[in-house]
Amino acid sequence: MLSSFWKFFLAALIAALLFVPVVAEELPHPQVPHIPQVPGAIPARSPFPQRPRPLTQSSGYIFAGTVKSVERMAPKGNGVATVQVTFHVDRAMQGVQSGQLLSIREWAGLWELGERYRPGERVLLFLYPPSKLGLTSPVQGRLGRFSIGADGRVPLDPARAGSLAPRQYVNKPFSGQTSVSPVDLVRFLRSTEEE
Repeated sequence: MLSSFWKFFLAALIAALLFVPVVAEELPHPQVPHIPQVPGAIPARSPFPQRPRPLTQSSGYIFAGTVKSVERMAPKGNGVATVQVTFHVDRAMQGVQSGQLLSIREWAGLWELGERYRPGERVLLFLYPPSKLGLTSPVQGRLGRFSIGADGRVPLDPARAGSLAPRQYVNKPFSGQTSVSPVDLVRFLRSTEEE
């Protein structure tokens, strides 16, 4: 026969085993951690895998342009330090007009992280729509910015193309080419995002 101590112990153990699943369902489930972001900045990396944002569908501005000036702006009041970059829009594809001068403001922290422009540099940009603070940045960070060569074409990088479009599309339209026009690259990306 079991002593009263062991009877009590077994009764408590059985009750605990029956009670724990009920209590566990009532406990709050873990939440995805909040990752603060500066509006218009490169989105913070999440610890959870995410599908990359489509470049063309997430863009407010898409254009090929030449950097005219870069100016660091001091913060006003409680604002953030920014860098103002002015571009001559050589070829407009969304949200801008060819021939216009477009000034954008980026969070200065991007500049410190290496997101820099040089006067005279030619780029194809996919920029987020400006935030409430008027800040923007390339969609998906460096993936939304392409250098344009002296010939007016974007050099093709197979590794980078694989991160922008599904593999089955990467080699088909530009097979054997080492560069492509900015317009053709944007058309290609739009077509892969629509499928």
